[in-house]
Amino acid sequence: MDKVTVGPCTLEERDGEIVSLTRWWREACAGTGRLVLVGGDAGAGKTVLVEEFCRGLGDVRLLRGSCEPLTTPLALGPLRDMAHSLSPPLRRNLTGQADPVEARRLMLDELRGGGDPTLVVLDDAHWADEATLDLLRFLGRRIEACPAMLVVVYRQDEVGARHPLRVLAGDLAALPVVRRLTVPMLSEAAVARLAAGTDIDPAELYRRTGGNAFFVIEVLGDGRATVPPTVRDAVLARAARLEPGAREALDALACLGTRVAPWLVEAVSGRAGDDLDACVDGGLVAADDGAVAFRHELVRVAVMEAIPPGRAAALHRRALAVLGARPPGEVEPARLADHAERADDRAAVLAYAPLAAQRASTLGAHTEAAAHLRRALDVFRDGRPDADRAGLLEELGRECHLADDLDGALRARQEAVEAWREVGDDRRRGGALVGVAITAAHLAREIPLGEKACDEALALLAGQPPGPEYALACAIRAKLSAMAFRNADAVTWGERLLATAGEGTGPLDRALALLSIGIGRAQDGDVSGLDLIGESVQLAREASALDQAGLGYFWLQLICVTRRWYQEAERCYGEALSFTDDHGQEVWRQWLRAFRSRALLDQGRWDEAEALASEVLRTAGVEDGRKMIAMVVLGRLRSRRGDADPRPLLTRVRSVMATADPVVGWIIGSTPALAEAAAHTGDLDQVRTLVTPALAAAAAQGEPWLLGELAYWLSRADGPATVPAQTAGPYRLQLSGRPRESAERWQEIGCPYEAALALADTDDEGMLREALAAFDRLGARPMRDITARRLRRLGVRDIPRRLSRAAGPDGLSIREQEVLTLLADGLRNAEIADELFLSRRTVEHHVAAVLRKLDMANRSEAARYARRNDVTARRPTVPPSPRTSPSDSHEL
Repeated sequence: MDKVTVGPCTLEERDGEIVSLTRWWREACAGTGRLVLVGGDAGAGKTVLVEEFCRGLGDVRLLRGSCEPLTTPLALGPLRDMAHSLSPPLRRNLTGQADPVEARRLMLDELRGGGDPTLVVLDDAHWADEATLDLLRFLGRRIEACPAMLVVVYRQDEVGARHPLRVLAGDLAALPVVRRLTVPMLSEAAVARLAAGTDIDPAELYRRTGGNAFFVIEVLGDGRATVPPTVRDAVLARAARLEPGAREALDALACLGTRVAPWLVEAVSGRAGDDLDACVDGGLVAADDGAVAFRHELVRVAVMEAIPPGRAAALHRRALAVLGARPPGEVEPARLADHAERADDRAAVLAYAPLAAQRASTLGAHTEAAAHLRRALDVFRDGRPDADRAGLLEELGRECHLADDLDGALRARQEAVEAWREVGDDRRRGGALVGVAITAAHLAREIPLGEKACDEALALLAGQPPGPEYALACAIRAKLSAMAFRNADAVTWGERLLATAGEGTGPLDRALALLSIGIGRAQDGDVSGLDLIGESVQLAREASALDQAGLGYFWLQLICVTRRWYQEAERCYGEALSFTDDHGQEVWRQWLRAFRSRALLDQGRWDEAEALASEVLRTAGVEDGRKMIAMVVLGRLRSRRGDADPRPLLTRVRSVMATADPVVGWIIGSTPALAEAAAHTGDLDQVRTLVTPALAAAAAQGEPWLLGELAYWLSRADGPATVPAQTAGPYRLQLSGRPRESAERWQEIGCPYEAALALADTDDEGMLREALAAFDRLGARPMRDITARRLRRLGVRDIPRRLSRAAGPDGLSIREQEVLTLLADGLRNAEIADELFLSRRTVEHHVAAVLRKLDMANRSEAARYARRNDVTARRPTVPPSPRTSPSDSHEL
C-alpha cells in the first residue's frame, strides 16, 4: 500500500513525492543546491507532505517561513518568520534599516554556510510579496553552488498564467536546479482505505470531497456518519460544538492572522487562556513553539467568513488598539494598516498606510508599497486640494513605476501634477511633471507626452531656486532627445546640466550629464561615447544611485546592439546583467535580455535568441519596449525560418508603436520586420506601402542603419535606387551593386544572415552557392528556397537537398520542448498560447506533435515525463556571461 503514517492519520499515495524530495535533498547535501516548487490545490496535503518529509530527515538545519493572507502582503514576511534562526547580521538587517540587496546577499551566505546543509521551506508562496519573489529569483540563480534546498509551497489553483509566482517560475524554468512536484488529490481507492473501519460510505466521501486530503481527514476526524457538503460546513460543524467563550477566542484568532502569540488572542478576545486551550482540544487550532495557529488556512477562512461583519470590525478595532499600543517598531505598520482598513478607521489608515508603504519600498516590495498608498489615498474622498494627497499621489506614481505598472504610474503622476496645481506649489508641480516624463519615456506611445511634460517642467522650474528637480528635468529631456536620435540635442542638454551645476557638481549630477553626452556621441558613431557612459555608470555606482547605474547599462546595450557593435555589447553584457541581477533590478535585466535576444538573432544564434525572447515575453509585466523587441525577434525568426506566419505578431507590435516617434519605432523594428516578411511571400506592394513613408522619415533624421535597412527592402520591390548619403557601410555597398564587399563587411560585423542576403542578390553561381549554404546552416528556409530557385533559373542542377533543423534529445524541436515545459506546469492550450504568443491552433499542433513523438496517450503522461526527465533543464539558453563582483529602482 502506497502510504506514509503521520501521527494518528495516514498520508496516502505520497511515497513517490517523498522519494523525490529525499533524492533532491541528497543532491543538495552533496553540494548541488535545489529549488523545489511544490504545487497543488488548497487542501491537497502539500504542507503535510513537506512536514512529513522534514520529520523523516531527523536533525537537520531547517528554516521555515510562511506568507500571510493580509490585504497587502508583508514585505519579506517569510524571512522574518525565520529571523530567530538566522545570523545576527541578517536579523539586524530585517529588523532595522533594511537593505533588500544586502538581505539577499546575507541569505545567500546562510545557504552557503560553513557546516551542515540547510533546508528552507517557504509555505503559501501564492501570497508572497514582491520582495520575497525577488529573493527567490536571486537565490534560484545561485543556489546550485550551495549545500541547500529551498522548498517553495504554493496553491496551483490560485496561481494563474499571469500570477507573479507563475512569472517567477517561468523565469527560472531553464535553470538546472529547479525541480517541480505536484501534489494531486487522493484517488477513490485511497479515500476508501482511509475510511475503512468507519460508518462513512467511502464512495459518498470521495464524491463530496473530490479526494481533497484536508476535507477527507476533517470528515473522518469528526466521527460522524454523514458527509458535509463543503469544507466550510465540516469546519463550522466542529466549531459549533465549542463553548461561547472558546468560540470568541477562535473568532479573534481568525481576525489576527495565521500564527499568533496566545497573549494577543486573550487581549483581543477578552477571554482567558482556557478558552483558547479548548480550541486546541477541539482540533481546530494547533500550538507550536509558543504560538497558536489554525490547523489549516481553510479552517481560518471558514471561521472568518462566518463572523458577522459588525463583530469582525469590532475585533479588528480591538486588535488595532492592542497592537498600536506596543513599543515603536515591534509591530509592522502593514499589519496595523490591515486592521485599520478592516475596522474602517480612516484616521488610522492615514497614519499607518504611508508608513507601511515606506517600509515595503525600502525592502523592494514596490507592488505592496503602491497598494498601501492607494489605501491611504482612499481616505481623501472629498477631493479637496491637499498637499498630503498630492504628495501621496507622487509617491504612488513612483512606486507603480518601480513595480512595472507603467500605466498606473502615468495616471498617478498626472493626478499629482493637477493636485499640486490646485495646491499652488509650482516647484512640486514641476517635479511631478518630471515624473510624468520619466514614465512616459518608458511607454513608446507616450513619448510626445513626455516631451511636453518635460518642457513644461523646465519652464516652471526655471523661475525657482536651483534644485534637484531642474537637474533631473535636464537629464530626462536629454534622454528623450537621445531616444529620438536627436543626438546633438542630447549632448547640448547634458552640457547644460553640467553648466547648471557648476564647479560643485556632485557625482550623481555628473553621472546624469555624462550619460547624456555619451549617448549623443555614441549614437553619432563615435565609439568613445561608450567610455563616457561607462564613466557615468561607475559614478552612479559609487554614489549608490543604483537606478542611475541600471539606466546606464541599459543605454550601453541599446546603442551597441542598434549600431551593431556586438563585441562591445558582449564585453559589457555580463557586467550589466550581473549588476541588475545582484540588485534586484528585474525590469532593467529584462531590457538587457531583450536587446541581447536581438543581438543573438543578428549574429545567427537563432535558437538562443528564440529561447531568450520567449523568456522576456513570459516575464515582462507590461507591453513596453521589452516585449515589443522580443516579439519582433520571434516574428523575424518565424519569417526567416518559415515556421509560421509572423505577420499577426509583428502587426500587433506595429499597432502599439503607431503613436511613437518613427525612429524610436526603429529601435523596436516592426516595420523592417514586416517588410522582410512581405518580401519573402512576394507581396511587393505591401513592402512599398510599409517602407516608403518610413524611409522618408528616416531620411529626414539621418540614422544610417535605419536608412540602410529600409532602403534595402524597398530595393527588393523596386530594384536599384539612389543610395541615401548617410546609409551604413554594408548596406551602401550592397545597394551600390558590390555584393561581395558587402557580404565581407557583414561577416566582419558578425551578421551571417545579412551576409548571405548580400550574396543572394546576384546572378553569380559561386556567390549564390555560398548564400545557399549559409541559409541552410541557419535554417533560413524561405531565403534558401528563393536562392535555390535562382540557381535553377541559371541552369544549375546539382543543388544540395535542404537540411532539416536539429531536434532535441527527445526528438522535439525547441518550440515543442517549450510547450512540453508548460504542459508540465499544468497550463491549458489557451494559457500556453498566451505564454508563447501563438495561436491556439498552433499550440494544438505542437501539443499533438509532442504526444506523437513521445508516444504518450495524453497531456498528463507528457507532463509526468517532463518532470521525471527534467526536460526544462535541457531547454536552450544563452550561455552564462562572466560574472563580476557586486535603491533597487529603475525609474529613469
